Amino acid sequence: MKRSHAYLMGILLVGLTSCFEKETPIDPYPRGDVEEFLIAMGHEYNDQVFYSFDQNMAVKSVKRTDWDMAFNTNANNNTIYLNTGNALYAARTNVSDLRSIKDTSGLEFKWDWDNGKDDSTALVGWEKENVVYVIDLGLDLSDEHRGFVKVKFEMDGTSLKATYAFIDQTESKTVTLDKNSDYHRVYFSFVEGQQVDIEPLKTTYDLVFRKYIFYFNEEKIPYNVVGALMSHGGVQAMSISDKDFADITIADTSNYNFSTDKDVVGYDWKEFNLNEGFYVVYPEKNFIIKTENGFIYKFHFVDFYNEQGDRGYPTIEMKLL
Repeated sequence: MKRSHAYLMGILLVGLTSCFEKETPIDPYPRGDVEEFLIAMGHEYNDQVFYSFDQNMAVKSVKRTDWDMAFNTNANNNTIYLNTGNALYAARTNVSDLRSIKDTSGLEFKWDWDNGKDDSTALVGWEKENVVYVIDLGLDLSDEHRGFVKVKFEMDGTSLKATYAFIDQTESKTVTLDKNSDYHRVYFSFVEGQQVDIEPLKTTYDLVFRKYIFYFNEEKIPYNVVGALMSHGGVQAMSISDKDFADITIADTSNYNFSTDKDVVGYDWKEFNLNEGFYVVYPEKNFIIKTENGFIYKFHFVDFYNEQGDRGYPTIEMKLL
């Protein structure tokens, strides 16, 4: 009996497909409902809180006085950062001898700008200059001044070497900070005289809630504000104020621009009402954020107080897009 060519091809295809494993449909990642989380900075904003959207939790919290400077861990980046949450400033001198610095007379102090850019730091260009810097150590948790240190930096291979003394002392100490690629930065405390454990592993957080210095252009003054700064990794965010939170979708990521500036979220989602004597939160100021792990969320702030009425407890409302 003759069989058609088409029939034979059909038998062949059935036989071939039976040799391959059937593909299992992949369910879409569950988006879930809107979630909330309260960030506990404390009434005096003494805690720096590292927050993860993917885990919807605070993964670490440290006191703002626990560190003074940080060193970039990227192989080709030797930027040094100051803890503006503790109101640290730095000034460049014109001398290379640490012992010759005895006071702050004639010095011009600068601060790290809140955008997080390496060219906007107080110690920018330190590698090109063989000079001493004076660092104002800011305030302790009782808002008492912690003094000044004089410090000279140099690279030792890929490590940062800092020789320092308090400004009224002649005997100096030398410390070395090694890069660690598991973290965005390594940290040091001049008060404790040692390297300190501050930030979580680089892929585990997206925002840090803290005090930091913001420059008000109209008044022409730097001022300590309270807000949220993005992680130093691949986190990106955008601000959306012309749509209701409920109406924001993944499509809006094409209609607005992501930014890597660390202060996109910033501090001005709230404002202090002088007449009423408390902070007002603006939930209409919405954000979209792309996390360290590539997930995209929309979020906004709905409160700045805890149930006891204490300030310093911002509440995030967020949803995975």
